[in-house]
Amino acid sequence: MRGNIEQRGTKSWRIKAYVGRDATGTKRYLSRTITGTRRDADRELSRLLVEVDEGRHAAAGPMTLGELLDRWLAVKQLAVEPTTLKSYEWIARKYIRPALADRKVAMLRPIDLDQLYTELASRGLSSRTVRICHTVMRQSLEQARKWGLIARSPAVDASPPPQRHKEVNPPTVAQVLELLVAAQNEDTDFATYLRVLVATGCRRGEACALRWSDVDFDRAEVAIRRSIAQVGREIREKDTKTHQSRRMAMDEATLAVLRQHRRGQLELAMALGVRLADNALLFSDADGRPWRPDVCTNRFGRLRATLGLETVRLHDLRHFVATVLTDGGVPIGTVSTRLGHSQKSTTLNLYTHAIPATDQRAAAYLGAILTRGAVAGATDR
Repeated sequence: MRGNIEQRGTKSWRIKAYVGRDATGTKRYLSRTITGTRRDADRELSRLLVEVDEGRHAAAGPMTLGELLDRWLAVKQLAVEPTTLKSYEWIARKYIRPALADRKVAMLRPIDLDQLYTELASRGLSSRTVRICHTVMRQSLEQARKWGLIARSPAVDASPPPQRHKEVNPPTVAQVLELLVAAQNEDTDFATYLRVLVATGCRRGEACALRWSDVDFDRAEVAIRRSIAQVGREIREKDTKTHQSRRMAMDEATLAVLRQHRRGQLELAMALGVRLADNALLFSDADGRPWRPDVCTNRFGRLRATLGLETVRLHDLRHFVATVLTDGGVPIGTVSTRLGHSQKSTTLNLYTHAIPATDQRAAAYLGAILTRGAVAGATDR
């Protein structure tokens, strides 16, 4: 028997299609409940049998969510960055497995996922963390659908908390200059690092991965090709967040700071009796290892505390660059490329509400047009 139809109610039908035998030799079937006429049930059974013939449904035994997560994570290992994979593994271990690991994948319903999200929120988890849990559930269950373990992912109809963007509150020009001066008085190397962040808008890990071969003094450009990431205790060099390199112009004052920084490295190398490689890191420890992004964040935290700027984060320097450039009338496409956003919409969504000066100019421009129009109208009368 490849398939059959059983009437369950006046307009309800149960269709069943034979998939094959699993690894234990047990026969496996796919079942669906169809609401409608007998012709609707016949049509759905025919479609299901075609899918079976195409190999879109596996003759697999019941799988638990815990087993699915194991297999899904093994697949994701080939597709995502190690840091992302670690995040998925931690979310699954901390929040999903304790609640649903023993549940059969085929028996999961949207209400089960919504109950999990509600429970996590009641324990004080942020909406962002709950949404990451939903991301893990959505991707793993979609993989189960692709493998033929389920016909439809329950995550499609689940209701995670909405995504809310926090309003960007960048530091002022005066605050940034105060930070740069304080850093220069304390540690010139770290001051140079901060200067690069403020002059380019690059991410902290991207600055940590910069090499002298990325800096073109003749063309006044710097290339952002890679980033430094930390996975556990291991430091790795990887692609940029968008897996794309980018080049950006540098101002002459920042290039002068970099020239001075390079002279310092050359003098140190000569004192040690070694040669500074052309592709040496701009920012590295004494043993040649790149600066760790989290260490840079900690150093910045200590620096800002001495100035009473506890609310300013290292990442806010990136927000500073974006808002200052946008407010200065730089085209959004240029700002987006400089920041390394994959789409201009990302830049617009993050920063358009944080440019009051531009909005004031817009209001003044519209006001001037209306005033001229009113004066012209009065003159005509």
